[in-house]
Amino acid sequence: MAVFLVTPSTLLRWHRELIVRRWTYPSAGRDRRGVDEEVVAMVVRLARENPRRGYVRIVGECRALGVRVSATSVRRILRRHGLGPAPRRGGPTWTQFLHTQASELLATDFFTV
Repeated sequence: MAVFLVTPSTLLRWHRELIVRRWTYPSAGRDRRGVDEEVVAMVVRLARENPRRGYVRIVGECRALGVRVSATSVRRILRRHGLGPAPRRGGPTWTQFLHTQASELLATDFFTV
């Protein structure tokens, strides 16, 4: 004989009440002020000075300078200024690389022993 302390209808009622309470409270999230313009300028400058720096490296550089910024914020800043992730920011595209290397690649395939 199984004994249940709570009936299924009671559980459903508790769940409905929980949902109602959850969505009636004002959001307790952080204030979304954005990033200061000085920080934005510094992040863009760091990214343009060294195109090999990624989001995490820029965050580390900022932290060393006493500025706290997240990698997601750095990503948004760089996207807004037309800068992509570190490996794709500078240098030739994959198509350009293949065109410049095509003659050497074809020549080496014919000289295999």
